[in-house]
Amino acid sequence: MATAGGGSAAELGSRGLLRLLSFCVLLAGLCGGNSVERKIYIPLNKTAPCVRLLNATHQIGCHSSISGDTGVIHVVEKEEDLQWVLTDGPNPPYMVLLEGTLFTRKVMEKLKGSTSRIAGLAVSLAKPSPAAGFSPSVQCPNDGFGLYSNSYGPEFAHCRDIQWNYLGDGLAYEDFSFPIFLLEDENETNVIKQCYRDHNLSQNGSAPVFPLCAMQLFSHMHAVLSTVTCMRRSSIQSTFSINPEIVCDPLSDYNVWSMLKPINTSGTLEPDDKVVVVATQEAFDYIGSSRMVYDMERGKFPVQLENIDSFVELRQVALRESLELWMHTDPVSQKNKSVQSQVEHLLTALEESGAGVPTVVLRRLNQSQPLPPSSLQRFLRARNISGVVLTDHATVFHNRYYHSVYDTAENINVSYPGQQSPEEDLDFVTDTAKALADVATVLGRALYQLAGGTNFRDTIQADPHTVTRLLYGFLVRANNSWFQSILRQDLRSYLGDQGPLQHYIAVSSPTNTTYVVQYALANLTGKVVDLTREQCQDPSKVPNENKDLYEYMWVQGPLNSNGTERLPYCVRSTARLVRAVSPAFELGQWGSTEYSTWTESRWKDIRARIFLIASKELELITLAVGFGVLVCSLVITYCINAKADVLFIAPREPGSVSF
Repeated sequence: MATAGGGSAAELGSRGLLRLLSFCVLLAGLCGGNSVERKIYIPLNKTAPCVRLLNATHQIGCHSSISGDTGVIHVVEKEEDLQWVLTDGPNPPYMVLLEGTLFTRKVMEKLKGSTSRIAGLAVSLAKPSPAAGFSPSVQCPNDGFGLYSNSYGPEFAHCRDIQWNYLGDGLAYEDFSFPIFLLEDENETNVIKQCYRDHNLSQNGSAPVFPLCAMQLFSHMHAVLSTVTCMRRSSIQSTFSINPEIVCDPLSDYNVWSMLKPINTSGTLEPDDKVVVVATQEAFDYIGSSRMVYDMERGKFPVQLENIDSFVELRQVALRESLELWMHTDPVSQKNKSVQSQVEHLLTALEESGAGVPTVVLRRLNQSQPLPPSSLQRFLRARNISGVVLTDHATVFHNRYYHSVYDTAENINVSYPGQQSPEEDLDFVTDTAKALADVATVLGRALYQLAGGTNFRDTIQADPHTVTRLLYGFLVRANNSWFQSILRQDLRSYLGDQGPLQHYIAVSSPTNTTYVVQYALANLTGKVVDLTREQCQDPSKVPNENKDLYEYMWVQGPLNSNGTERLPYCVRSTARLVRAVSPAFELGQWGSTEYSTWTESRWKDIRARIFLIASKELELITLAVGFGVLVCSLVITYCINAKADVLFIAPREPGSVSF
């Protein structure tokens, strides 16, 4: 007979069977979940999101809701197509696929004013680049953080004299409440358009029939309002939480610097030691240059401000017209006769060096014209020094794609013959490379003269082959044989698979570009030394080698003649990295007006995908049916469980039989 407690064996068996079946179904669901997701969604893997940046007073950029934003896709190829999105379309919100030529302030203001009908934006690259030009930056780059202010050259403050980036529409400095993604791959763009044509096109003006093709964008940003707010929240979290959730990070990287004559980095130069500085700038309110000046003023850098004899800066020099290279100087500091005399000496040296290079014509500018945006401005804020900025433009920028995705190799007329291999392109000397090599020749000869050289100046000649390799590596394809050979093995992945390096300063540093710049500089100015790998990585144990004077790099080297293995070697150079984070964050002055305060918001998930969605009515019906099935199954399960002793009767055990 049945046992008194715990239910019958059959009941226990039925419950165990139900649990087993439930477990198996759950396990199958877990195993098949990814497969089902792949059948429903098409991920977009080659995209670039617009993220949120913050400064002392504002937030700019884009973000999505915490669960991502979803909308029906509508392709906008001309401005008239916006009417469907903004007013006529019956299935808002819409995810707009915008042709690159329409990504303008005028169009974006229309979309920004209809956020109830706009879920997000996917922008395709315009090919060819917009003929009229496109710059999402402002017309007065780095305004408020340069040299000119109400107390110094007020007539030049806020670009009153020249709007340098005259095509700038300021879109990069707007705040959008919906996500914006750039579609970098033409094939993925075509997949989206095909999905739109198959499902979303209206017939004879009528509403399209469900299911419709939709897109979902995830780019939820954690930081809000300003750098002051997000840094304060992060600071509180770091102080009181075991697992702090940081919401933003300062934009930062490393400055790359080198000396032709090695100096001891553990100390500083004597006041009588003089150097000639050659520099080029970063882009967010002079983060790099302001930090270097800050360190120089406080004795945290081997070179002090008083050691700088003269300062030469290269800005945009690839788009020269009529062979002209313009020399910009500061008119305010030259009111000091001593500074004016030094500047005159600097300009004369450049002109004399250019006289021997017929393809470069050095031009002076009116003494009443201010400096263009440049690192020299930050140095002049701290000390009157002799300085010049070399550019291809006399007034406004010649670059019509300043700080945009179209500021590429094609923009400076770098092109290659068809049917060439990547390695052949690497060594193909372009006309742009020849022109830039001529500029480098003039600069090299002038620097030689400024440093005290007198003989053999005219024999100094920049190598166009080296210049063309640099252009190809930084602007076309970073993963090439030369860059591979000059990097450490563990940095090879930084070159990516195809395409150029990213030039955004970012928050995780050093960035890929920074490392490559350092190693390229070391390769071109350093020396190969006969050290083993162990000695190169720890030269302190090697006689006549000094870590305070040099940087030692064990690089991959070229492939051997069989192409089977590399021939590594040790490079000794003075190319070093020094931290480039705004002094505002070291000082805790998050609302500073003296230093850059740019931060980047953190996020957890950045992705994009497309899929088909059903109508709202069908979704409600499906939900109702599903809920009904759930209720019915619960009722049935309860009833079966309550009557289990009746429904599941165990067979009696046979009695003992005696014969």
